[in-house]
Amino acid sequence: MVRKVLNRFKAWILAGLFTVLLAVSLQTQMVISGLNDLGANIGLGDTLSMTAYDLTYLSRPYGLFILIAFLIAFLAGGLLFRFVKFGRPIIYAVAGGTAMFVMLFAMKNVFFGVNPIAGASDTLGIALQVFAGVVGGLLFARLSEDKSPLRVFPESL
Repeated sequence: MVRKVLNRFKAWILAGLFTVLLAVSLQTQMVISGLNDLGANIGLGDTLSMTAYDLTYLSRPYGLFILIAFLIAFLAGGLLFRFVKFGRPIIYAVAGGTAMFVMLFAMKNVFFGVNPIAGASDTLGIALQVFAGVVGGLLFARLSEDKSPLRVFPESL
């Protein structure tokens, strides 16, 4: 039981960290794309520098929000899986994507209608953040699988 809980905890942390890296990188590219659309000429060096900066400084607060959202979503996904008993990867993928969508909506409402994640201020940006959540949910499902061997006979026998 303790091993199972530790495995799920590790999977939650790793899925959250991977999602943070992906989500922050995608939002940075959306910001750079928007700047290029306005006429700025942002080269590869600046693109890499901006991405590294955001990964260093945006990933901490954004990561905290993502981990909290994933905790709630994955607990709900686990409860759902207990009832339906099939589709575990799909359940966690939907949970991860939904967590990102709801989190972005809640953050915008809390911050007086201003989206603190600039790269998620339009439909494509939000879709990319949801995609990052879906990938994180799939990773969680894969990392938290029960890898115990199949038992033919119950332990009580």
